[in-house]
Amino acid sequence: MKIAIVDDEAYWREKAEECIKEEMKNEIAITVYDNPISYLESKDEYDISLIDIEMDELDGFETIKKAREKNKDTIFMILTTHTEMSRRGYLVNAFRYLDKVNLKEELKEAFYSAKKLLEKDKKITLNIVGEAQQEVALKNIYYFEAQRHGVLIYTTLGVKRCNDSMSEMEQKLDNKWFYRCHNSFIVNLDEIESLKGTVIYMKNGNDIDISRRKVSEFKKAFLKRQYECANG
Repeated sequence: MKIAIVDDEAYWREKAEECIKEEMKNEIAITVYDNPISYLESKDEYDISLIDIEMDELDGFETIKKAREKNKDTIFMILTTHTEMSRRGYLVNAFRYLDKVNLKEELKEAFYSAKKLLEKDKKITLNIVGEAQQEVALKNIYYFEAQRHGVLIYTTLGVKRCNDSMSEMEQKLDNKWFYRCHNSFIVNLDEIESLKGTVIYMKNGNDIDISRRKVSEFKKAFLKRQYECANG
């Protein structure tokens, strides 16, 4: 995960970096900017950017507006000691408004929620037959079906065929989210409408058989995923 901190006060830059490292351990790469112009001129793209509101060259709100023109997928969090200004954060669609005074506590919840959101936005690169490589968002995939030559991918944008094998596909996927319920099928657990016996009913209207030897294991995985989604 790539994170940017933009603040013109050294104390708060260091404080934010320290809190993030403590919370996220080794999962991150942090870049620190002492002014918004350097941040906006950078060619790097970030998963999360923490932006101070009060900066001399350009305030945090304007910085976020300009940054969105370059990278719409970044999660922006506002840093401030003036919580009374939080309503303005909605104007730039800030993900969180963080009080610097309680930064450690507020970062914990904010980054947990951000990680869940980034997980949903994760993409994989597929070798689509007859086309160039394509990036497809995991949340847009219903399931994969093995064919004699390659794999069919059922997505919100239609059915695609790729040259990868099911084993190769399985390695690319998050096993908390996708499950190989049969030698011929890998399903998105979030796209299941219902489950009855050995049949999965998908939200796109199709139904899929579960291998009998995997029924018990599959149900556990499905219930676990439902619990995770319900409890954030």
